Amino acid sequence: MNAILTVDGLSKKFGGVRAVDGCSLAVEQGTITGLIGPNGSGKTTVFNIITGYLRGDEGAVAFAGRDVTGFDTGRLYRHGLSRTFQQARVFPQLTVLENLVVAGGYSLWHLFSRRIRRADRERAEYLLAEFRLAAMAEAPAAELSYGQRKLLEFAAVLMSEPRLVLLDEPTAGVNPVMIETMEHHVRERHAAGTTFLIVEHDMTFVMRLCDPIVVLDAGRPIFSGSPAAVQHSPVVLDAYLGS
Repeated sequence: MNAILTVDGLSKKFGGVRAVDGCSLAVEQGTITGLIGPNGSGKTTVFNIITGYLRGDEGAVAFAGRDVTGFDTGRLYRHGLSRTFQQARVFPQLTVLENLVVAGGYSLWHLFSRRIRRADRERAEYLLAEFRLAAMAEAPAAELSYGQRKLLEFAAVLMSEPRLVLLDEPTAGVNPVMIETMEHHVRERHAAGTTFLIVEHDMTFVMRLCDPIVVLDAGRPIFSGSPAAVQHSPVVLDAYLGS
């Protein structure tokens, strides 16, 4: 297999706290890779550096064979790397359909002038149907439930047909039915060729969906392997239980 994403020696300090400490990992193309670890282990900071929301103090990031260290979020998005957030980020004042159109690269001026290509509108409508949000297409996104906003954000990152999607806590704050729905969409997109890197605290979700799983502690990977290997690793158990 080939790595679509490689992280080499990332470090990041906030004041006197080293949140990420020489972190190196790889995400193989065609996988659903999990990234787990105790609270404060550096998972979100690593995500933010990879996706251009933070600059690392040291280290490098490569995506699809290209050094993308220091690239901003928009440039990464155009190269095929997208992400969601723990708290879903949508435009509440725009309609559900408009949220997808904006994610596809259109400005608000294009929305108001109705200068949207038919193919892009059709893609947005297709994604809304796939995520069972078509009935809400013309409603303001503010009217969606929290779980529906999570689905809308997921659909939005797919507008650019990314090669790699980073999901930050996709099941946080949603009910069991929505968790099953989210898992279904990840599996469907994975089957269609999308690679995933997922940060998640719901271990049941991670263990049945992700393989391999990378475990962080104190800002660096301490173990990587299959779900079964992770569950039986003394190193992992020690990191979580402190025993």
